[in-house]
Amino acid sequence: MDELTAADAAKYLGISREAVDRAAREGRLSVLGGDGPRRFSRESVEAYHQVRVREKIAALERLRETPCSAARKVRLALHERGTGLPRSADVKLAEVPIDWRSLFSRAELAAACTRDGCKWCEAGKFGAFLGLRPLEFSPALRELFGAEPCGVCGPELMRPYMDVLAARVRAGDRRPQGPSPRASAAEREAAREWVQRRPVTPAVRPVGDDDGRALVASALRTARARLKDAKRRGDQPRVLQLAQTIRALERDAAVVDGRAGAVVKPGRLKCGHLLAAGCGCPRPSARGQR
Repeated sequence: MDELTAADAAKYLGISREAVDRAAREGRLSVLGGDGPRRFSRESVEAYHQVRVREKIAALERLRETPCSAARKVRLALHERGTGLPRSADVKLAEVPIDWRSLFSRAELAAACTRDGCKWCEAGKFGAFLGLRPLEFSPALRELFGAEPCGVCGPELMRPYMDVLAARVRAGDRRPQGPSPRASAAEREAAREWVQRRPVTPAVRPVGDDDGRALVASALRTARARLKDAKRRGDQPRVLQLAQTIRALERDAAVVDGRAGAVVKPGRLKCGHLLAAGCGCPRPSARGQR
């Protein structure tokens, strides 16, 4: 249907009828002209949905959160195993801040509680049963479900992204449709004159360039801090991913230090050399320090 009543729009968006009427009165949701009850076009309802999503993301930013971080916390709260009596999913959700759980529909939250099968497929089935808007792929939903779409629902969910990529990619032996991408003779001549007028400066090695050591060290510090935070939250998949990242960064650090294959040791000695360099400078004894 291209036109929706207020009740249909509320059901489609997963909100109350009063919220739809209030948005229409305030002008945030466009109403079709004509007599009788309010009717809305599907395009205006979709546009209102996108506005609501942006408002929710802005509210998360004020709390220094992102959709992915909020989704991760909702998933951990739903699958938390307490030491007392088992609690229902509704009780667990009631303890989650409204700004986090309002990002997702009832169908998506219900699918996140399931333990067997593809949660993306379950969310699509629940949404179709409740009459909600079709399920769409997003990184936040991937964090909420803790898994990628399966081979059954994945092609349909990823089709919009694949269509965009297909429009931008062409075969190497074919030219794109439309005007020739080659510049005209006048444009080439103007570019040639500009190059001749432009002063050419020789390439200079950046001051303080350390061949990437500082960059790798900064990435290692960030990854280790995130690993510590993931261990504190109990997010085991994130812990494994960060541990693999840290191992790769340590290999990169060994390469930039000129010791490929060695284990990197951070820090510097009193002689000024890196601890990872394994220099032969004499070390002060503990007795001499006393």
